[in-house]
Amino acid sequence: MTKARKILYGSLLGLTAALLVLGVFFDKSIANAMYQPENVMAQLMEGLGILPPFLFVSATFTVVFFLIKEDAAYRALKKALCVVGATAPYLVFGYMAGGYLLPEGLLWKAIMAAGSAAVLTPLTFLVFRGRSQDTLRRLCIFLIFASIVSVVSTVVVVNVLKYIWGRPRYYEMLEAWDYDLTAFTPWYKINGFSLHGHHSFPSGHTCSATNLLTLCALGEVFNDEEPVRKRAIAIFVGIYIFAMAYSRMVMGAHFLSDVTAGFFIGFLTYAVARYFYFDKSRLVVDALMKVNKPEEQKEDGFVHEPDGGAEKVEVDYLPEDVGEELSFTSRVVDDPDEENNKETL
Repeated sequence: MTKARKILYGSLLGLTAALLVLGVFFDKSIANAMYQPENVMAQLMEGLGILPPFLFVSATFTVVFFLIKEDAAYRALKKALCVVGATAPYLVFGYMAGGYLLPEGLLWKAIMAAGSAAVLTPLTFLVFRGRSQDTLRRLCIFLIFASIVSVVSTVVVVNVLKYIWGRPRYYEMLEAWDYDLTAFTPWYKINGFSLHGHHSFPSGHTCSATNLLTLCALGEVFNDEEPVRKRAIAIFVGIYIFAMAYSRMVMGAHFLSDVTAGFFIGFLTYAVARYFYFDKSRLVVDALMKVNKPEEQKEDGFVHEPDGGAEKVEVDYLPEDVGEELSFTSRVVDDPDEENNKETL
């Protein structure tokens, strides 16, 4: 981990701690000042802003689809499973987005789910179609990393905490005519398991947006040191995370401490996963990049094929003139029958 990244991580952790402390004292007043549920941009972010985790998982299956070799065993079955894996995330995304954007009812959610899959799945395949095998392998390395971060943070950690914390949302209190917010609880208080509603802490939408931090790790697989491009990605991700957090507070779905916690979970998962995936281990990275590794010339001066080629046979028959004596050296040949054709000296 570089010194610059350590400083950045430390600064973000300090900012997170400060916002959580601020939320203890000002969560209610900030929510009262920001509540505008009719805000169109906030409504769109609520429905469509959860896309990143689903996009990463779908793209992973898509890239694997194009990496399957023509002579692979059960090739048709593997490709079919990849198509299913690429489509399923968009079905779930559409179903969830339909619940936010369309009228209530299972039919509307089903229509949104089918439409999302029908549009986004072909587009994803078009994006990766025609890429070189080397580029696909590098993308696969990155997308596996991004999918791990997304699933662990957004799907697992956030949802588990939501059900355990049981914190009422701002709009839930207003819908219950609790305009004095008597049911409000600070973020550090665990209210107990809640199956229906009261899932304010932490913010899943903000955590989903924070998953875009994984884009900052693209340089790990493409060796991209272009500062302008890296800065542009960082700015885009920062704006997107801020817009999502802001929209969730505007909709009355979360308090300041909720979106801060959502960001912290996404950021911490990203930082830990990047350290072990790229900095500490690199097992997956090295394994994937060894595919079609070029031939290497060994110390004996001969080019050796990768393991799994023809059987190697050591033959002692190459003479070397060393002073007045005649010595014999060894070389490795690929054809076992060559040993039978050597002359007897």
